[in-house]
Amino acid sequence: MVQVSDINDAPPRFAQREWKFQVPENLPGGSLIASLPVTDLDVDSSLTFRVVPESGRGWRLFHVEAGEGEGSRRGHLRALVPLDFENRDHRGEFRFKVEVTDKGPRAWQEEVRHVDAAWVTLQVKDVNDNTPILTHAHASRTLPEDTPIGTHLASFPAHDADASDPAGVFGVDEAGVVVLVAPLDRETAAAHEVLVWAVDDGAPPRTATATLTMLMTIHHTCATRRRYRWRRTQVRRWWRGSNWGTVTAGEVVTVPHSPWHWIPAPPPHVAAVIKVSLDPGGDEGRGVGVVETRASLDREAGREVLVPLVVGDAGRPHPLTATVTLTVHVGDVNDNPMTSATKTVMAHTLQASPGPQFPVALSEVVPLGRIYVKDPDDWDAAAKTYSWRGPEHPDFTLDTATGHLTMRADAKEGMYQLGFKVSDAVQGQFGVTADVTVEVRSLRARDVTDATPLTLEATPYEVVREEGEGSVLSRLVGAARVWVTGGGVGVMVVSVEPLGREPPHRTRVWLSAAATPHNLHSLLRLHRRQLGEAAGVAIGEVGLGACREGRRAGCGSGCVLRAGLSGEFSLVDANTSAVTGPRFTTHAACGCGGAAGDARACTEGSCLNGGRCVHSSTGARCVCPHHTRGARCKLLARHFRGGDKQRAWAWAPPVPACAEVHLSLEVLTRSQDATLLYAGPDRPPPFPPGQAVRDVVALELRAGRPSLLLDLGGGPVSLTVNTTAPLSDNTWHRLDVLWRRQMVLLLVDLCSGGSLDTSATPDVPHNHSTPAPHPQPEPHTCRAEGRVPSGGRFLDAPGPLQVGGLAHPPPPHAEYGWPRPLADHPFTGCLRNLRVNGELVDLGESLLSHHSDPGCPAADCASSGLSCGPHGRCSGSPSSLQCECLAGWGGEGCTTPTQPTSFLPSSYVRLALSFTPLAHTTSLQLRFRTRQQDGQLVVLSSQHSRDRLSLQLAQGHLCLLLHLHPHPPRSLCLSRVRLTDGRWHVITASRHGSTTLLAVDEGDGDLYNASVSLGDSEAAAILQVDRQVGLHVGGLPEYAGVSVIKIHGDYHDGCVDDVRVSGRVVPLPPAANSTPWGQASMFQGVRDGCTAPPACTNVTCRPPLICVDTWRSYHCGCGAGQVLSGARDTCEDEDECAWDPCLHGGTCINKPSGFLCQCASGFSGRHCHLPGPTDTSLRISLTALVATVAWSVLLLLVVCALLLHQHHRRAALRRGGPARVNGGERGASPSLARPNPHGANGQPAWTTAAGGEPDVVELQGNHRHPGDCPMTLEETGLCVVKAGKRKGSENGVTGAGERRRGGCDMAAGDDLRNYSYEGEGSSPGSLSSCLESCGGSAKFLGGFREVARVLESWEPSSVRSTHSTPTKTDTPPPPTTTLCPTHHASPILAHHTTFPPTPPALTTHILPPPVPVPTIHVSSEGVSKGFLTPES
Repeated sequence: MVQVSDINDAPPRFAQREWKFQVPENLPGGSLIASLPVTDLDVDSSLTFRVVPESGRGWRLFHVEAGEGEGSRRGHLRALVPLDFENRDHRGEFRFKVEVTDKGPRAWQEEVRHVDAAWVTLQVKDVNDNTPILTHAHASRTLPEDTPIGTHLASFPAHDADASDPAGVFGVDEAGVVVLVAPLDRETAAAHEVLVWAVDDGAPPRTATATLTMLMTIHHTCATRRRYRWRRTQVRRWWRGSNWGTVTAGEVVTVPHSPWHWIPAPPPHVAAVIKVSLDPGGDEGRGVGVVETRASLDREAGREVLVPLVVGDAGRPHPLTATVTLTVHVGDVNDNPMTSATKTVMAHTLQASPGPQFPVALSEVVPLGRIYVKDPDDWDAAAKTYSWRGPEHPDFTLDTATGHLTMRADAKEGMYQLGFKVSDAVQGQFGVTADVTVEVRSLRARDVTDATPLTLEATPYEVVREEGEGSVLSRLVGAARVWVTGGGVGVMVVSVEPLGREPPHRTRVWLSAAATPHNLHSLLRLHRRQLGEAAGVAIGEVGLGACREGRRAGCGSGCVLRAGLSGEFSLVDANTSAVTGPRFTTHAACGCGGAAGDARACTEGSCLNGGRCVHSSTGARCVCPHHTRGARCKLLARHFRGGDKQRAWAWAPPVPACAEVHLSLEVLTRSQDATLLYAGPDRPPPFPPGQAVRDVVALELRAGRPSLLLDLGGGPVSLTVNTTAPLSDNTWHRLDVLWRRQMVLLLVDLCSGGSLDTSATPDVPHNHSTPAPHPQPEPHTCRAEGRVPSGGRFLDAPGPLQVGGLAHPPPPHAEYGWPRPLADHPFTGCLRNLRVNGELVDLGESLLSHHSDPGCPAADCASSGLSCGPHGRCSGSPSSLQCECLAGWGGEGCTTPTQPTSFLPSSYVRLALSFTPLAHTTSLQLRFRTRQQDGQLVVLSSQHSRDRLSLQLAQGHLCLLLHLHPHPPRSLCLSRVRLTDGRWHVITASRHGSTTLLAVDEGDGDLYNASVSLGDSEAAAILQVDRQVGLHVGGLPEYAGVSVIKIHGDYHDGCVDDVRVSGRVVPLPPAANSTPWGQASMFQGVRDGCTAPPACTNVTCRPPLICVDTWRSYHCGCGAGQVLSGARDTCEDEDECAWDPCLHGGTCINKPSGFLCQCASGFSGRHCHLPGPTDTSLRISLTALVATVAWSVLLLLVVCALLLHQHHRRAALRRGGPARVNGGERGASPSLARPNPHGANGQPAWTTAAGGEPDVVELQGNHRHPGDCPMTLEETGLCVVKAGKRKGSENGVTGAGERRRGGCDMAAGDDLRNYSYEGEGSSPGSLSSCLESCGGSAKFLGGFREVARVLESWEPSSVRSTHSTPTKTDTPPPPTTTLCPTHHASPILAHHTTFPPTPPALTTHILPPPVPVPTIHVSSEGVSKGFLTPES
């Protein structure tokens, strides 16, 4: 049978181009409005829908989700909110565009061919869905008995939102007379349309309707509003008693009514020069105010006069008034002579484009301002002419008519002295000298991208003007240098810009710092008050400020303010001084968070905390010190030393203004009351309390319990979790804060039933029983939920996220409307793993802090005398510290690489667990590598697979699928990254109730995702794992009886390694069939190791390139350490040392195939990034020296004895006699010497893992049979396994039950684990490393090589490594010999099976329980005792 698989090559198509719908208003939110049919010729494609943002009116109110329909697939159109016709925003026609694709969300930009669009037009119909509301339901009256008939007894007014007259303005009697029952207001409604309804008393009753339409006219009731109709009039100084202008009062509407009258009330100094009178007949009887001068005005005395006016109307009985200010600008005449003057111009130019963040070309001309001479007259520019005094400068251009000076943008940096002459024909002055000094400063790209704006409450002229002790700008820069760089010259001005409408009353100054130990924005914000006092001006804002929600309409996900360059230059001219620089632009954009940087290039901020950025074939990468984490070398822990009189705090980047925000952190403290996180105002409100921005988020400890205060602008909400025990117990606890869709959640320890101190790898009891599980907690003891008041969706808090405490006194809570004051108590303890929307926050040296430092000494294993080595990680709280092996490492001290398993087509592994994972919390961890886009990695399921937790690959993306019956499946994916690149990746996934977490490798940014439920679904989130058949690695088999008929989610052509379930290591056959925590019960199509066929076979590259094998793929390149020449015709050596790749003072040596780092004392590794042994050659004691000599002599004697033994043995073999071994004889069997051209499972030789010679001490050969039971002799069916528990295996120390053969313990060629190993696992100075590099075939070297390997494998108990983890260890029993499952007939098989070179047919291996056999005792007294003989 041939099955043809389908590929996704046909795009989906909507059934029609446009749909029109009418929807009743009474549909609840989320109801199905319509189904949009879609056709797709591909069978297995998955459809994704969306409403195109900004495509038309109403796009934010609807969404489309995928659904299956009859005959064809459909998109279900649903409303996000309930539609209400009474809401004016929901009336009228909605029209928007919808799109569909079968390539996932990335197709909207990357796969346009697979995207189809259609239009949706929708109208909301009115439905009588509002019940009339009576103003009162009861009335009581006392009436005399002779009350006349028809007396009005009571009224029961009612309001109906569906009525045509909802305001109740009109009434109608039984005769159909419509009367006015409420006052009309044209300002409220200019027209009314009333429906009159008549009904008879027939059966059935009949009705009729009529419409009354009314238009409103105007009656003057509004106060006068300022609206002037000007004719521009120039007021000359010598005009006196002249009528030089009129002011006309207007109103919202223009209709005849009683005349206006003006009430002049100017102050005395204004009344002395200004006269205001009323002309009642002006402006068609409305009245005109006449402004006149009483005395001469002089511009030199004042450029403008402010005239306050009070204007009133003739309304009765009480006239209405309004107050306005009339600004009179005084003109100028040329009546003063000019004198010589000098001017200083500071010009900032940008020689190169700042990069992708500011993709704009700057202007080629830089304005420098006008040539300045001293002249009290400033309106006489037209009378002046300008010229050069001497030869013209080629980089500068003068406009001789206006005096404006410009400069070429590419002028060199430096100081320029320029001379000019100014003439004024009116004054009879010619050749008055004017000198201009231009200082040109060239800005780097980073000076622009890292510039921080400060908003000054002063005009640009006041900021730049030189007076007294200098300008405001110079004093500001001087103070910034003191507070930012300690008095250095690192702070510089980038640009000065007017802010606001003309005339500008505020100024934005952009500052940059060449080199600061902390973020410039944080330093300026921290010292804002001191900077303002030193400059003599108030600083209103540091940074761009908050992205107000109304600034960008239609942003559903979030709002972010971004800065850019306009391409022009900003000039502020203050006569004697001027500043020019690149003009910035700011705009509000829809989105959440900042723009991502370019990961392909190294920049100064690419690597953090001492990391070094180097280039590689895949782009830039960071070489990180051992104590840092992730691709950017982040430090994830920080400790705080708060005291009675000292604050401890650190400032992290601001919380983004997103519609959905998830904050999480882990805390270790004994403090009962403290502030953990705070983002919000840092000073009292500068405006009335009702107008101040009060957005805040504060996470605190109060009496040891977590408490949250959140205000998004609509009002505060406060949450407290009453945990069963205080969190101030010096144990790690995790806190999560999440808000979205007007809901907020505070979560403690993920509701897992215990703190983070609960070890993921508990001690192994003697009987291998599962430790007592933690009970599932009650929801109210671990979570609290609330509703955010409407009125705000985003957190408008542009300031830093303050961690561990406040740097300032807490702002007054009453003025901001908060329900309680903040907890102003110092925090003592540690915080780690702070995440903001999945992004790990660097808590390293770059943060501005006080009484706080990176790291957490209280939870550091090294501080407690526990060494985890380069491949272990310290975990636990101070009372329970332990070392956990990193993924891919095991053994004592985490020094042994784990053994991967290859998965072939139609492969799977079924495992039985010896423990029961907790029903409400589960974790999975594994390593994998593949280039296949789809497949299943691991599945945990309940009995009959009713409930399951699985890890899958879907189109190259990793997904975590949780299905808990009867709820629908929930998936959590890493949709922004593809992991099928052929490299090793580490997956860490966990489930806590219905909360799921998924992380890959460092688990940062796009490599992390979390799903936290908002609701009461925790009680039903139970997964009872079936211990016998509930764990599958690879595909999931489908059975028919006892036969496998199909593999679902087949994961093939990939490898899996080091699988851990709830922290326990489970086996991966065929290398390991059992561990203390599980046993392989059935497997198919798996192979030991993770090798791949040569990818470069029959591949030819164009010279000079060669084929480079990249594990199941290839590319044409120059090879390691080589790059193409400039002419691209040859490959030449690349100097990697130019990147300075060696850390901690290491010396780089360039080599033809790469580079070599010679590390300083105390460091090791490929980049000197790992801790290493310290050079103690000068500190060795006499006792140690004697012991070293004694051991050396003993070692020499042993070597000589072994060499002599080998010499006698070889001589006996040459004479043809049998070699006696331990009292017996063994012939040289030809089968033992014949090389095996095939690998395990009948695969070709290249399919076996690369290895060296067999480890003779461990009694394992370098060949495995199909059962993957290690063979000692090729003729026997016996194998040696170590039954019983291995030390440290419960902590991930060993990933297999048996010790692997030499060479198989090594990691893959592209594995990062090789950085710490040379010579296939031996140290550089070891005997095997020396001998492997020696040539020749001398008999001495041949024998010495074997002896050296035996000595390296020999590990006496007296010198055994002391690397340990605080776990229970047992002495392993001696090895036992067990019959291999594939050889049951005879313990000795005198026949060697030759496997064909083609891949074998798949065989399912069902492993029975181990059969105990007699024990073989292994002695280390002689090498020959390790070999089995027929006599044994």
